[in-house]
Amino acid sequence: MADGMEGEDKRSTQLVLPLGLTYEPKHRDLVKQHWHVTFARQGRMSVTAKRIMARVIDQVRDDDFKLRPFYQFRIVDIITDAGVTKETATKEIQGALRELTAATWEFESLDKSEWYIRHLLDTTIYERPVGYKNGVITILLNPALEPYFVQIAHYSTYQLNNYMGLKSWYSMRFFEILSAFRDTGVWCPTVEQYRQLMDCSEEKDKRGKVKKNKEGNPKMKYPLTKDLIKYTIAEPSEELAGTNLAFDYQPVYETDRLTRGRKKITGFKFTLKRKQDGKIPEYWLQNTVVSQVVAGLRAWKVTDKNIALYLEDIGTKAAIKLVYDWQLKENTDDRINDRVKYCNAVFVRMGKAAQERLKQEVEAALGQ
Repeated sequence: MADGMEGEDKRSTQLVLPLGLTYEPKHRDLVKQHWHVTFARQGRMSVTAKRIMARVIDQVRDDDFKLRPFYQFRIVDIITDAGVTKETATKEIQGALRELTAATWEFESLDKSEWYIRHLLDTTIYERPVGYKNGVITILLNPALEPYFVQIAHYSTYQLNNYMGLKSWYSMRFFEILSAFRDTGVWCPTVEQYRQLMDCSEEKDKRGKVKKNKEGNPKMKYPLTKDLIKYTIAEPSEELAGTNLAFDYQPVYETDRLTRGRKKITGFKFTLKRKQDGKIPEYWLQNTVVSQVVAGLRAWKVTDKNIALYLEDIGTKAAIKLVYDWQLKENTDDRINDRVKYCNAVFVRMGKAAQERLKQEVEAALGQ
């Protein structure tokens, strides 16, 4: 008995570190993110922490049915083109991992009848802790969040290379959110919606109670709207200027003011500068899976314009199934005689339905 206890004590005091790289991570050019993750109430975190999560999410595959027990990648994948030196990388990574292990996301049902909170990472596995060793980072996602990362039907996509090069947390949030409005090209949040998504709403204590200032008013970051604009919009506008998500901004003023004085800003209108031009982006064709899907659709005479407009919203998995269904028709009485007319009509109908469904999801998530 004593020997057994001694063994347990020895085991419990040993320093456990993550193993070295146990598989070769395969990164994609595009990251998928569930709408409810994009629009969940996320606390602000460092850019390094956001980059770590991007490197995790981009390893989740379309055909995954479960999360990996753990995700790994090299530290160099985080610091490359990020302005972080090898000398400071260790401290940066340690700080970011502390943030991520403490991070929680809040979710609320559309009818407001249900609210819950989840930790982002899982630190309960003794044999596989969150950490780094020999230049390799190990991350364990909370398994309770599996539905939000696996087999996602409604998602925004964004180009990883551009995302990883951003220096500001606000720029990263803009990149994530504006990606959800590629079809309409316009995002019009109220001031309160914007504050919540940018972690600039009312500050709360650990019990969720709103903090008050000396005057008894709720404390919040950048309480003046002019400061909110100056410190959260100006930098993203500059950083995203060279991407497909470059945007113009204008304030939305109240329309029912009855008294004299300057009209109050009640919301914002962000308009993407890049219009859909009907051309398939070159980086799509550099991705093995996407390029194969494009080739399959082209073989069935779906035009490049329609592919460019709707493929991201339909999704590669649904597009592959669609081509497979068309192939099955070849040896039946229901054979497709006019591929140009029939296949484009079906593909466009699917695309528009997907965009409308996604639009409703976004509006519901934002409480509009």
